[in-house]
Amino acid sequence: MISWLIGSVVVILFLFVLLSPLESLRWWADKGEKEVRGTFEVVASEVEEEHRSHRFVVYLSGVGVLGGDELSGREIAWLDSLDDDLRDVCVVADVFPYSVDNRGLLQRATMHLWKFLDNARRQWRSNPIHFIINIRNIAQVLVSSDPRYGPTQSIGLAQELWRSLQRHGYVPGSGDPVYLVGFSGGAQMALGAGWFLSGLGVPVSLISVGGIFSDDPGLDRMEHVWDLRGSRDTTRLLGPVAFPGRWPTAPLSSWGRARREGRVTVRTIGPMKHDAAKGYFGRRAKDDNGRTYADLTREEVVGILALDGTR
Repeated sequence: MISWLIGSVVVILFLFVLLSPLESLRWWADKGEKEVRGTFEVVASEVEEEHRSHRFVVYLSGVGVLGGDELSGREIAWLDSLDDDLRDVCVVADVFPYSVDNRGLLQRATMHLWKFLDNARRQWRSNPIHFIINIRNIAQVLVSSDPRYGPTQSIGLAQELWRSLQRHGYVPGSGDPVYLVGFSGGAQMALGAGWFLSGLGVPVSLISVGGIFSDDPGLDRMEHVWDLRGSRDTTRLLGPVAFPGRWPTAPLSSWGRARREGRVTVRTIGPMKHDAAKGYFGRRAKDDNGRTYADLTREEVVGILALDGTR
């Protein structure tokens, strides 16, 4: 039984990895190229000028998410608390990072499969079948990190981020800074899209929360990268291990250059694991001083924005 289950997961993983580039390539062939030509136009803002922020935080979730409007309760609570602490910053969290056109998994022809898997993980947490959701999104992370297919996917995500930023009051050409907060695989997606946003004249930085990312060329265009880590988070080690460009033997990679130029700050922020109740957004697990893990993560992000805003 166990061998059959492992074999099935391996086959599903192989199929997802094999077919995952087709989504962005099909989008590009059907309408992507035409869309991109006119995508980066000015979109009508939904925010009145007197209420407009001049700094923006864009949150990109991890590989367990189903859509931009399907964040977990922990993430929603954390973002609400972040918004409360950052009155002068606009917090944006309505873009699905693992899609070129912002279509969540529940907005597709296969929605019934994803809904079933989502219900399965809510009811039977010990059943590994729901990890198919993670595997699907992990495959998109691998596409993003691949120099052959990544640019097509990244420009699609960038245009959705650009549209969302403008809806929330971002003024093109204003030079207002944007901080991409990428959790887990969301950090890689942020780097890919950040390369194109920077090309529009947007000052972009990355705040990686347990991020798994490659030596993406987007690192060359980041104003700064804050790599926030939990001391018990072993999952985030996949980035430094799986991508040779992040090895110490690659000092000329985008990651090596960013570190050498002083644009990378690495911080261990607490005893977090990668996800769930003892992860970065956990509201019950606490450190030795009685602060919840969600509070520790929020305080770090707030501190980064407070310090960076004084430069």
